[in-house]
Amino acid sequence: MMFILCIILPPIAAAISGGFSSFFINLILTCFGWLPGIVHAIMVTNKSIVEEQNEELISTLEKNNISVPQKEKSVFGGVLGGFILGGIIFLIFFSE
Repeated sequence: MMFILCIILPPIAAAISGGFSSFFINLILTCFGWLPGIVHAIMVTNKSIVEEQNEELISTLEKNNISVPQKEKSVFGGVLGGFILGGIIFLIFFSE
């Protein structure tokens, strides 16, 4: 169902799966072309699905008292990454 939404309304699919920063990035990409918006929305949706599967796996491992290494946060994740990518896109397309 989400993949159909990725094709029809990419910014909405990105917002549901990835939050506001993904929505903002996808909106910019969709304004430049429909295909970049679709590709980004599918990538965000896939990442969301994989993260849910990983959380299930981690909870199962913790129930069985198996040590789980902690995931490190990426600089390009969340709102900060959205602002950085937005600034790069702005500089590329709007500076002369």
